[in-house]
Amino acid sequence: MDLPGEKVVTKIQRQKKNPKRKSVYLNDKFAFGLDEETLFKHGLRVGDHLTDEEVDKILQTEDKRKAKEAALSLLSYRARSEKEISQKLKKKGHDQKSIKEVIADLKRVNLLDDYEFACLWIKDRLRNRPRGVALLRQELKSKGIEKENIEKALEELYPEESEPKIASELIRKRQKRYQGLDKKLTRKKMSNFLLRRGFSYEVVREVVGGFLETDEYR
Repeated sequence: MDLPGEKVVTKIQRQKKNPKRKSVYLNDKFAFGLDEETLFKHGLRVGDHLTDEEVDKILQTEDKRKAKEAALSLLSYRARSEKEISQKLKKKGHDQKSIKEVIADLKRVNLLDDYEFACLWIKDRLRNRPRGVALLRQELKSKGIEKENIEKALEELYPEESEPKIASELIRKRQKRYQGLDKKLTRKKMSNFLLRRGFSYEVVREVVGGFLETDEYR
């Protein structure tokens, strides 16, 4: 006779759609599906008596396994910040305990590193869609990167003297768009474009003013 609060494993059945997963029946009723890895880890067998606490531990192990699998899949496409991984896993319905443990595991083996993420983000932006320091800071902050890591990455990859050079190059690439416009309108359009790209007012004033005095504009 079953003890109060205990559940008996009455059947463990291989799932037809996914042979690596098993359906677990408790007291002759389907209870949950488990991956073979989780089943093996807990040594679950037909006839085992489980308390509610033991069932919770098994389900927690399975949730963490699935969360880690999902996180690794996300990382296979591109680097992610801790915040991105956490938000994605939460959206998939994983509990906070699993999410925290998965993030800790990934950090331990250097698959999650917010400083490295910041460096990769800056390199990608400068290569494919150059922008100013202010916008880069804003983007990285939205990804959950701490200020210390943001500033360290910017200092390494985006020296202060580079900003005017990058802004000037952006303007040169767009100069045909301003042909035929009067100087006042050209200044406004150039300035607004660079400000949207995250360049400071000082850099914008210097770059636009300098360009309007060059032979390229005249």
